[in-house]
Amino acid sequence: MSPEAIGELFERLGERAGLGRRVGPHMARRAFCLNVVDAGGTPDEVQALMGHRSPESSGPYRFPDPGRVRAAVERVPTPRASVRQGERR
Repeated sequence: MSPEAIGELFERLGERAGLGRRVGPHMARRAFCLNVVDAGGTPDEVQALMGHRSPESSGPYRFPDPGRVRAAVERVPTPRASVRQGERR
């Protein structure tokens, strides 16, 4: 299948789904990679599944899940909470 045909297929599917914006093959590739990372995929697994020659090539596709980032921020105590608990810095 040619790249043009894949682009047209994505365009038609996006219109049929009523997405309201263009969704291209690269977005699907990025979403796939993010799903692998969020499922616990290691860098070498991401590299293999994405077909990259170098592990660094997968870097732009690896973003932490926003929910996990928010949970990490929530785990950090505020300075006020630390002082209330008798901790000094």
